[in-house]
Amino acid sequence: MNKDILKEIGLTEYEAEIYLTLLKQGQISAYELAEKTGLYRQAAYDALNRLIEKGYVSSIKEGRTQLFKAIDPQMILEFLNEKTESYKQILPELVQISDSSKQPLIVETYKGKNVVRIALRDIINSLKENGGEVLCTAVEESVPFLQYQTICDQYERDMLHCKIKERVLIKEGTKGMFQKGTSKYRKIPEKFFNQNPLQIYGDNVQIIVWGNPNYLIIIRNKGVAESYKKQFELLWKIAKH
Repeated sequence: MNKDILKEIGLTEYEAEIYLTLLKQGQISAYELAEKTGLYRQAAYDALNRLIEKGYVSSIKEGRTQLFKAIDPQMILEFLNEKTESYKQILPELVQISDSSKQPLIVETYKGKNVVRIALRDIINSLKENGGEVLCTAVEESVPFLQYQTICDQYERDMLHCKIKERVLIKEGTKGMFQKGTSKYRKIPEKFFNQNPLQIYGDNVQIIVWGNPNYLIIIRNKGVAESYKKQFELLWKIAKH
């Protein structure tokens, strides 16, 4: 008998030895099983218990003695077929997860006075075909965007035209600048607030770092975007209308 086949279906060396011994001997006690296999008693008992957990061995009690018996080998094949069918059910989801992890991670950086224009234009270009939603955290919008009023007005017109929705988290005590129906605002305490605007859209995440000069970082990766979306949703739930 080639025990390697049994090991290929998930049995250890000791489990395979015990299962084969039980097939040959019929119903025997754990003590007899250890004697027949020549295994150390504790090792035999541990392997026997694992086989019981897997459903490959059954037991009955005769008087004070517990006897053990290997299940019909045909039943093991049925178990394996059931596992195969169960695996097939989750296979599409596993493939999707695998494909997501294989996506390239692209990081783009920009600096200078045009970062706001680049950031807002990238959002529109990414979502204009199919629409979608932008998830944002922002500093008090009226302050950093005051010098970009024309750019922001065009961005709002583009959002309306392309049916792009937006949810924005702003700091308590501030007011959002987009008020034409494309944006929904909620407010969070300052202690939870990120001073650098962060926007999530499609499979992209962008971060604006205010400074001299200003920087824009765009990360293009589905997995990264999904992680940031989860964080945003947690904050959105605790935020105030």
